[in-house]
Amino acid sequence: MSQKHDKQRIYNSKEWKIIRAAKLQRTPLCEVCKSKGLAVSARAVHHIIPIETATSFEEMKQLAFRYTNLMSVCYTCHSEIHEALRSRSREGHQRSSEAALQRWIEKHEKVVAHSEGKPSPVDLPEKKK
Repeated sequence: MSQKHDKQRIYNSKEWKIIRAAKLQRTPLCEVCKSKGLAVSARAVHHIIPIETATSFEEMKQLAFRYTNLMSVCYTCHSEIHEALRSRSREGHQRSSEAALQRWIEKHEKVVAHSEGKPSPVDLPEKKK
């Protein structure tokens, strides 16, 4: 099954509804706003370690139902948290792509240099200090 389907199974489950209600009842104020000195009602429950990071459905359930992995938040803070996560994910992907491109360029510079009879950086002796 797809991860999206597994996630929906969790959110539609009786266990999730119970633990979500318990979290909001026990911590009715947004934990992010509260840390800023504001009293705003929490309407959502956020997974601190995203359940999407799980590599199996069993691991996903463990993350989903672990009470210590939950955070009561207002809708605004929940949206901001997820936007920040998406932004970091995009930046990480971009850095990874740039690093891969740089490795490709370096590899091909060595091949071109070698085919032209020029010493590649690997062939050059190290400079003594």
